[in-house]
Amino acid sequence: MPAEDKIKQFHDNHPGPDASGINSLYRFHKVDNKNIQFLKELFVNKKLYHALPSKLNDPFECKPDFNWPSSPNKVRDIRKGLIQAARKNGCSKKEAEALISKVMKNPKFTEDTIYAATQNTLSEIRICSFTKAKENLLLWAHYADSHRGFCLEYDATLFPIHLALKVTYNDEYPREEYPLPHPGAGLVPVLTKSKDWQYEEEYRIIYFPEAKLRLSGDGESLFLSDNVIKNIYFGSNIEDSNKEKVLALLADGPFTPGIWQARPSKSSFKLEFEPSA
Repeated sequence: MPAEDKIKQFHDNHPGPDASGINSLYRFHKVDNKNIQFLKELFVNKKLYHALPSKLNDPFECKPDFNWPSSPNKVRDIRKGLIQAARKNGCSKKEAEALISKVMKNPKFTEDTIYAATQNTLSEIRICSFTKAKENLLLWAHYADSHRGFCLEYDATLFPIHLALKVTYNDEYPREEYPLPHPGAGLVPVLTKSKDWQYEEEYRIIYFPEAKLRLSGDGESLFLSDNVIKNIYFGSNIEDSNKEKVLALLADGPFTPGIWQARPSKSSFKLEFEPSA
């Protein structure tokens, strides 16, 4: 498939909120003594934390299989890919060619070393996850402490939420091609999960720590604008004391979201949301 077709396929498979026709994305939280500081960083200091893959709850995160070139020009293709990577890291063409020639002559240079380097790169990216809907009962159970936490609604048209990309769910295990056939190809393993997770309808912001100079961030978190949090929805089982803690943190920060309380419907397996003082 030509590179331009692969790029189009990537954007078709992993659209952002705007291309998906989505104005809001949601994120669930629990409330306990362990994460009060985390919530303070979010509500008071406007820091949207991005976790390392190793801290997520799927052991297959960012661990793709690896496809090596199968052509007779395998060594040439590997060399080309390494030179491209070196140039992206600031080397001139001449410097990159000299560096990679030296690396490839090293007897310790093997396919395994490149594979290990790729895995190391993927292990250092940071991820922040969102979903399309606040009504998902399983997400309330899994990520909001069995409805004892809350859900935040973010404006998906604003920075940094507009950077989120849709996750695809597949029975086929993700594979990293080498060299990368197009710039987005390196993100495919980060945006591909087993079909077992498809109920989450996930969108992800992928944050490379080295981008902190280009983006508004500190290497772990991206900084939010004052109007990006639109609403907060408290779970149907939240304790009054925990609700008060969250409201106190909100009062100390710049955000002024609408405040809602979730209630179980009396006639169906659905949540209803009521305005809350």
